[in-house]
Amino acid sequence: MAVAEFALIAPLVGFLILGMFELGRGIVVKQIVCNAARKGGRTGILHQYGSSDIVNDAVNVMRDNGFDATKFDPSNNVGSVTITVTDPNGNTLSDALDAPPGSTVSVQVSIPVSSIFWVSTIFLTASSLDSDTVVMMKQ
Repeated sequence: MAVAEFALIAPLVGFLILGMFELGRGIVVKQIVCNAARKGGRTGILHQYGSSDIVNDAVNVMRDNGFDATKFDPSNNVGSVTITVTDPNGNTLSDALDAPPGSTVSVQVSIPVSSIFWVSTIFLTASSLDSDTVVMMKQ
């Protein structure tokens, strides 16, 4: 009798444990993406750095946390780093390097869900993205 009960409950407990691992992994990756966006924003508000430096810093944070080129590579459309620079008058600028003090630098880092989870994407499509945006004012 106990074997039959175990056979009924074991798959449910297994799925529950697997779900806890996946949820935990999702939370960790959300924090990593947040840190990458924050580092890119901090670089972008300094007067000597441009948009390419922002992208490099964000990518480096992702690489330091185990996301190699197969899981996160904006140059090959696996994830993205989107930078928007707006001057104090509301005009959009092409590069953070040219922005005057008081401009806002917005950095959004996105990663596909297929790069995050260890188990197949049952509830989310592989094209779904996890992203975080940081907005800071240029010094």
